[in-house]
Amino acid sequence: MDTILSDTLRVGDVILPPARELNLWMRRHVEEHKLPETALYLTVTAIREGTPDKRGRWLIVQSDQTDEWYSGDTYERRLPFTFKVRPVTAWPLISRKAGAP
Repeated sequence: MDTILSDTLRVGDVILPPARELNLWMRRHVEEHKLPETALYLTVTAIREGTPDKRGRWLIVQSDQTDEWYSGDTYERRLPFTFKVRPVTAWPLISRKAGAP
């Protein structure tokens, strides 16, 4: 698995969720529902600048979870998985959308 700076994420990239979320509850959800590890993957759907603070810039990353993630659960609607990240944070990249730099 490659690691890239979050500032280089692009729409269509497949990534892992933030480590904090993975450790707090997402891995437990996968185990409890007997889902494959690939259920954790996120596909980036939008990236925008957040409001900077005294430490600098933020990026707001919006993504979709996999169909596997939702298997067996009934949701009225699927909500995007959104999180903030610093542009210089190293991020695990599962795959890059074809044709993206």
